Amino acid sequence: MSGEDRWRPPALVLVLLALLILVPVTAASSSRAGQAPPDGDDDGMAWLRRAAKAAHETSYAGVQAVTSGTGPEAETRVVQVVHRAGSGTEYGGPPGTTGAAPVVVAPSSTLLEMDGKLLRALADNYRVTRAGSGTICGRAATVVEARRANDTVAGRFWIDDTTGLPLRREVRDAAGRIAHSTEFTEFRTDVGADAAPMSAHHAWPWTAVASGEEPRGDGWPVPDHLDWDLRLIEVWSKGEAEDRVLHLSYSDGLSVVSVFVQRGRLDHESGGTGDGLTAVVEGGGTVLVDDAGQRRRVWEADGFVFTVLADAPEETVAAAVGGLPGPDGSGFWSRVARGFERIGSWPGA
Repeated sequence: MSGEDRWRPPALVLVLLALLILVPVTAASSSRAGQAPPDGDDDGMAWLRRAAKAAHETSYAGVQAVTSGTGPEAETRVVQVVHRAGSGTEYGGPPGTTGAAPVVVAPSSTLLEMDGKLLRALADNYRVTRAGSGTICGRAATVVEARRANDTVAGRFWIDDTTGLPLRREVRDAAGRIAHSTEFTEFRTDVGADAAPMSAHHAWPWTAVASGEEPRGDGWPVPDHLDWDLRLIEVWSKGEAEDRVLHLSYSDGLSVVSVFVQRGRLDHESGGTGDGLTAVVEGGGTVLVDDAGQRRRVWEADGFVFTVLADAPEETVAAAVGGLPGPDGSGFWSRVARGFERIGSWPGA
């Protein structure tokens, strides 16, 4: 396999992107930050819109605990966060660590349109209401719930009563287990020039693509939906010609599934085991699997390599991969999903 055709795993900035969307938020809001929304039929969505406005207008810093997965496969990452309104968000390693390859994630303006799409998806797929109160980092917070059609809880958000900023977010699977959570363990809004814990920065490497039509015209697989509730939210591109990589973001409003697509073929000789991936052969196709913490799936189909990254419940990941081309061209994912369940690859199986 030539160097040009070899699949290259996403860089750290791509992995950290999943940390970026802490809550579905939008720049549009009828409420000022620090002022509670009025009661009404859409009071839960109003609190999230308030959180959106606060997040885009208020600087903050702190430490977050990010937990992905369920049962023995769950992993918790501790990250430092510095957000400067109108500028961008930076993530670094745990306090006291060095050489953690800090990242400037993106300027705030890059996310505004995506935020609105996430909120619309959330409103379309779930019933969102206020559900009481709580305390995060010693701060009073209002709890907002997203419920499925069967009235089970799919997600919860804790919104700071004073600033309107989101302090905690959790996503639950169909069995009621927390599949992903992000929570501030330290939090403050007095962010000055000396607040950044990072020593090195990486520029945002992606360019927004207006729609999926442009890459589709060149033969790239860009589905509008992966499942009925997983819609295409945003398309980014990096590189040119054979080095081009597409980053497709799909969401139901709660979980964001990142799909990276690149022309080429997998290096099957490595088996993927050096990167925490296990090769699973099912139905004549091979997929590299990692269900520890943030779930990953890597496979090749029709001249492309697909990488799926998701901090999401197992059923959401299964639905996502089911909407993409499979290695043997037909019916692969319905069989491979059952295969994962049989060998216990899904956390909690």
